[in-house]
Amino acid sequence: MTVPAYSGPNTSIANGVTTVFPYSFKILHPSHLLVTVDGLVRQLGVHYTVEGSGNPGGGNVVFIDAPALNAKVDRRLRMPFVRMTDYQNLGDLLANTLNDDQDSPVLMIQQLAAGAMLEALDPDSGEFVWDAKGQRIIRVGDAVADADAMNKRSTLTLVEEIQSGGGGVGIKPVTYLFQDDDGEGLADGVATDFPIPQATVDDPGMYDVYFERTLGALDFVGMRPGLDYRVNIGLDPADSVMSFAVAPAAGLRGFAVLRGYARPWTGGTPLTTAAMQRVVLDDETLLIDGTFENALIVCTSNQPVTLTIRANTGSADADWRKGDRAPFFMVQQLGLGKVAIVAEAGATVAPPTGFLLESRAQGATFTAIASKDDTWTAAGDLLRVTTEPAKQLFRLVDRSVLMGTNIAVGTTKDSFIMPYDFMLDEVSSNGLYAGLTVAQAAGVLLTVDVNVDGVSIFATRLTFDNAEKTTITAATPAVYSAAFVTANRIIPAGAEVTIDVDQIGTALAKGLAVYLRGMRAN
Repeated sequence: MTVPAYSGPNTSIANGVTTVFPYSFKILHPSHLLVTVDGLVRQLGVHYTVEGSGNPGGGNVVFIDAPALNAKVDRRLRMPFVRMTDYQNLGDLLANTLNDDQDSPVLMIQQLAAGAMLEALDPDSGEFVWDAKGQRIIRVGDAVADADAMNKRSTLTLVEEIQSGGGGVGIKPVTYLFQDDDGEGLADGVATDFPIPQATVDDPGMYDVYFERTLGALDFVGMRPGLDYRVNIGLDPADSVMSFAVAPAAGLRGFAVLRGYARPWTGGTPLTTAAMQRVVLDDETLLIDGTFENALIVCTSNQPVTLTIRANTGSADADWRKGDRAPFFMVQQLGLGKVAIVAEAGATVAPPTGFLLESRAQGATFTAIASKDDTWTAAGDLLRVTTEPAKQLFRLVDRSVLMGTNIAVGTTKDSFIMPYDFMLDEVSSNGLYAGLTVAQAAGVLLTVDVNVDGVSIFATRLTFDNAEKTTITAATPAVYSAAFVTANRIIPAGAEVTIDVDQIGTALAKGLAVYLRGMRAN
């Protein structure tokens, strides 16, 4: 037998149907053939059989199941580096045995020559790898093609380009001011195009753009990318402009910030990781989970809105906890309804000292951020707590008699329509009390009632101890009714407040007045 020149390895792309793949080189035994599909070594007798062993022109690999569509099928020589024939003294010297023994080293040399310095086989998996065993690989040239290895010099150069925004792999952050050197706005109420010289990024989502709402007030409002503005890159980057759908009013100041980022090697700008997502909420409630991280939640409802922060429960999709990152989100109140924020059981959210967890006014924006796991803080345009709310006092008097005339039993001694929701203080804090100009000397206790739309707000009514001019010092304090307490001690706007005298003792009491003390509740 002879050994022709090695014509392998043979590589084919499977069509999902064919099971027979030819090999074009000589092998001495079926086990001397290495067969892989998409780099995965296949086993003789399990995945395939071999035809044509010993034939100088090769033979066929016959798969039991056809390789998948578009799979890469590779056939190459894999001779074991051993000597199998042991010649015996006075034994038979058969031609076939002698030919195979002579062919073996030739095939081994062909195998080595074909793979020298081009590939290395992992002895365990049979995959083509290069294992440096933890040692340095020296004198590696600079990478040129996409699949080239990187040396230290090329790596440091790439990092420097990313940091500096050069080399096509990074973008530097840039701020464009839409105002002149004196700080006066460039807007004239007509122009819609504003210069952004040297800009090369045309994706509007990569810019943060703001204009004043009121001339000179610095109350900057964010613009919506793609809706309120777009970016036009000029043939000469010096001519690049930002075009607004509606011309900003004359004199308004504005600015745009191009975010800096490391440009992906392939693909577009990294909007999914760098840009804040915008969520418009027209409902009154929303459970916020980890999918809202780095989101601006714009609340448009005219009714009060409650946002609830979800606690971490072990869900890979909904949890906020992701390694060492500090998740956050922003909230903007565009509707009339105030926006309050609370936390689900297991999580906490707190405002700065002196503030409440609700938006200050229409147009307010605030941020919530988790310092660790389920512990959140919120800050921004939150409602400030008044340390001592302004108190108001309403006075009703007995109009059925003159000041110097004795008080008599009767209903509706005075009437008053409440102009707005009014919250009474507790009785113990003098939220409701009465006074006299002349005290009653003796007899049953003088008793006074207060009604809201004809219904008493007391469980125990106001009483004057004899010889006392005020109910504040009464031995038996008044007590609000359970229904009035459930209503948060609020007298609603438009309600009629009346006073009655239920009983008197010795008819000497004069000059009755009832006082309602509290604060506006809306």
